[in-house]
Amino acid sequence: MSSIKPYLYLVFFALITGTTFHVAKEALAFFSPSLAGALRFVFATIFLFLFVLVTDRKLLKVDRRNLIVFVSLGIIGVFGFNFFFFMGMKKASPMNAAIVIAASPAIAIFLSYFLLNTKIKFQHYLGTLISFLGVILVISDGSITALANAFHGEGILPILIAASCWSFYSVGMKKYIPGVSTIQTTAFTALFGTVSLLVLTLINGDWNTEFATIPNSAWLAILYMAGLSTFLGYLCWNYGIQAVGPDKAVIFGNLIPVIAMLTSWVLGEAPNVFDLGGAFLVILGIFIVNAKLHRAKLNQRVEVSK
Repeated sequence: MSSIKPYLYLVFFALITGTTFHVAKEALAFFSPSLAGALRFVFATIFLFLFVLVTDRKLLKVDRRNLIVFVSLGIIGVFGFNFFFFMGMKKASPMNAAIVIAASPAIAIFLSYFLLNTKIKFQHYLGTLISFLGVILVISDGSITALANAFHGEGILPILIAASCWSFYSVGMKKYIPGVSTIQTTAFTALFGTVSLLVLTLINGDWNTEFATIPNSAWLAILYMAGLSTFLGYLCWNYGIQAVGPDKAVIFGNLIPVIAMLTSWVLGEAPNVFDLGGAFLVILGIFIVNAKLHRAKLNQRVEVSK
């Protein structure tokens, strides 16, 4: 893929998602995790279908062969990820969870090999490993003790399942609906995932919340997560997946903790040498995985010069 456009979309996704962690704190102070997730996707799904109505109403018609794929990917990628992530977060520390989620690129490469018959090159393994080490450095703050305890806490298995759900969602789009519109895919997978999340909130009794007492700041946080990190974020992510393939795209998710660190810096928490070193490794790993892009551009320029 010679165009840099899909890579910019993937960076935008990481940028928005990285800032979401700080915004989510305000929402989670007043909503339960499952209700916050459900409300986020309810609003995001509304935005997505309004977008479909404005841009191309033909996308409201779904091929029956694609419908089962939308249902499956919505349940796995939206509901499955949120359900297992929040289940794990009840017992796992944020650091443990972030390290496990950072394993998503490796899982995606594994799935790409078996589902897409993708030829995995050495650069994929090397870049993924370097980027993963960068994430660990940012999250652990260089503490060997913290790393030693990272995989011994409770809640790790559900979060690993959540990472697998997200990876399958990313690879599944390329495998089962490669020619389908990104907008249609995002809208309908969000719809079926949202329905599943709403069922979960009913089971949990989350709707007993005193909504009248919730401040505007919490609702604005929900709308931020719905409009930016979910509506725009998912569109950008899914477009990137379809354009460059999950084996190259998923590693951009490792930018998320780096963006979160930079957001903290803007808010007054200065990064240390481990944060900056980790950020460098994450970016280096991404460039290594996508090195073919730069070689292709160089070769193209050489051909033009001839």
